[in-house]
Amino acid sequence: MIKEELKKIWSPGILIILLFLGFVFNYMFMDFYITYFPNGSYAEGAFQTAKEWIRDYGTSLEPEEEAEIVKVRLPELKAEADRFVAQNELCRRYGLTAYADFEAFYQENVLEVQGNLTKEQQTRYADAHIILNYLQGEEANNIEGRLRAVQDQTERYEQWQSNGFASFSRAYDATTEREYSYAQTAFFDADAAWRNILPREVPIATSTYLALLLVWMVLSDCLLLSPLLVRDRMRGMRALQWSSRRGRGILKTQFAAVMLSAFLLTTLNFLIFGGLFARNGTSVFAACRMFSFMDTMLPWVNWTYGTWCMVLVILCYLASLGIAALAFFFSRYSANYVAMLLKIIPLFVAAAILCYHLVLYAFHAGNPIFGITEITGTEALLTGLIFLLGLVLCLAACARQKRQDLLTE
Repeated sequence: MIKEELKKIWSPGILIILLFLGFVFNYMFMDFYITYFPNGSYAEGAFQTAKEWIRDYGTSLEPEEEAEIVKVRLPELKAEADRFVAQNELCRRYGLTAYADFEAFYQENVLEVQGNLTKEQQTRYADAHIILNYLQGEEANNIEGRLRAVQDQTERYEQWQSNGFASFSRAYDATTEREYSYAQTAFFDADAAWRNILPREVPIATSTYLALLLVWMVLSDCLLLSPLLVRDRMRGMRALQWSSRRGRGILKTQFAAVMLSAFLLTTLNFLIFGGLFARNGTSVFAACRMFSFMDTMLPWVNWTYGTWCMVLVILCYLASLGIAALAFFFSRYSANYVAMLLKIIPLFVAAAILCYHLVLYAFHAGNPIFGITEITGTEALLTGLIFLLGLVLCLAACARQKRQDLLTE
């Protein structure tokens, strides 16, 4: 029987609709974190720099390794920048022969200009931006972004090394005393966990992408699973089903088919959209710890990035299955498609808002749900409640149907 129910759920028409809507949703919301990641020359430079450091030094940066970067690699980057400036025709026109000359030129003609500009000032202003775009572009291998990232990250490392917890307090002045105390114990002890290498953009992009993916999972669950019971009711299938060998236990079979379908659909979504996200190169940070001197957020558990991603995947599975169960429960008490939509649309809106904020910066002090509840691990607690609520309501509906009169159905 469950095979027949699965056939009814996975109809070709709804699958075509889901494929189309999935493409549109990905294009409108999720593709940004693949196509434009990392976003901006500085973020791209920090991302590339972090990958090089992991390749050469491992997942954490020791003081002697940071000193080598400052003494050897930073001068090499400056020399590379000097070569790109010297070979640029527009730079030669203004007599710029080194990167330091460009910095002074940009400071004078962009950062310090005020009021109405003369024609000559406008020309120099525009040319300064043209040179900057050249140094940030592919032709110069984003030397400006890479150089600025190395300078900023080594300076931040040295500040954390010399000032310790005081650097954290200045950088995270919006956190509470409780968060200060936790950070001091977890990241500034003898292990010096703050030395981990992980660009800020990686956890932000990952959690945002997965939060949007969970919204799509909720929508696809509602679209795929909600019509099952309503369609049977409208076609007068209830009496025939109750008179079959399965009898009133048919609802349990349908519930099992719905949960299995939700699991399969969630897995397909992860395989498709997770595979697309994996192309952005973040997997290189799988063994890196979540807290880093590279201006990352404050995590409540200093997992590796790979472990954190797996935890988020589990949250998405539980939330998706829970919402699928709730959609099944509401459709159980819908006489037609209009009544079903009046229940499913509010469910989707509420679930999308809640699930998005559950996964966004999950298990970090910056998580929106934690900001309201101030309870560590709220994300896991609420996700578990969603799953249990859907499961309990559906099992209760199945038990109630055992005692229900067909004439009152």
